[in-house]
Amino acid sequence: MVIRETFDVQIPLEQVWAFLQDVPRLAACVPGVEKVEEIGPEQYRGRLAVRIGPLSARFDGVVRITKREPPARLEAEIEGRDGASGSWAKAVFRGDLEPIEKGTRLICEVNLTLRGRLAQFGSTVFEATARRMIAEFTRRLQEALEEPHEP
Repeated sequence: MVIRETFDVQIPLEQVWAFLQDVPRLAACVPGVEKVEEIGPEQYRGRLAVRIGPLSARFDGVVRITKREPPARLEAEIEGRDGASGSWAKAVFRGDLEPIEKGTRLICEVNLTLRGRLAQFGSTVFEATARRMIAEFTRRLQEALEEPHEP
């Protein structure tokens, strides 16, 4: 399933790009992220808590930055497993930045795959959960980009 969100911020492209390089700040925009830690160059380990249908899950996984094209594109692969349900999730993220007259346009695309017990709730429940989470991510990202930050 592919989900795409687009929004504009009144912030210069270079500042938006710099934010996307700050993985802890970026991860804080993802609903359900409980922790994130760097484990190597371009690799992070984390935990994501999510509720799909009547079940809750905690996915422990790894994020790998697969492509950086400054200041226009960032791509990453995320894989995680929930031990309690035996479910596995994979997401391929692509963030594109485009300069616009008064700032930057962000285009976020996520290709999601879910297997295991949680996937048995069907694509409708899974898709609704994923769309809600990605919409919340883009809202939080927009807010984080617009608030002042000391480096």
